[in-house]
Amino acid sequence: MNIKTARRMVLLFMALSVLMALVGLIFFEPGTTVSMYVTMLAFVLMVLALVFLFGFCKCPWCGRRITTGLMKIEVCPHCRRDLETGMKRKGKRK
Repeated sequence: MNIKTARRMVLLFMALSVLMALVGLIFFEPGTTVSMYVTMLAFVLMVLALVFLFGFCKCPWCGRRITTGLMKIEVCPHCRRDLETGMKRKGKRK
């Protein structure tokens, strides 16, 4: 899976999880079955986000996992290659 697709999926599942949690808190009374199902759905979406984060967010060149700064990073912190083109970046590490 492409790193851009994995980023989008992590962001999508995280946003849906937060949205379901808020819907459960705002629109349904605590203790009802609908509230319980919405809470379980939010939990499942969060688990899916974590599966995509730890399973598919890897550098395509060195294969090491990228978790810190995933949404804004453009260069692998381990091998210093651009995540899209694969070209080495020169200069000091930040």
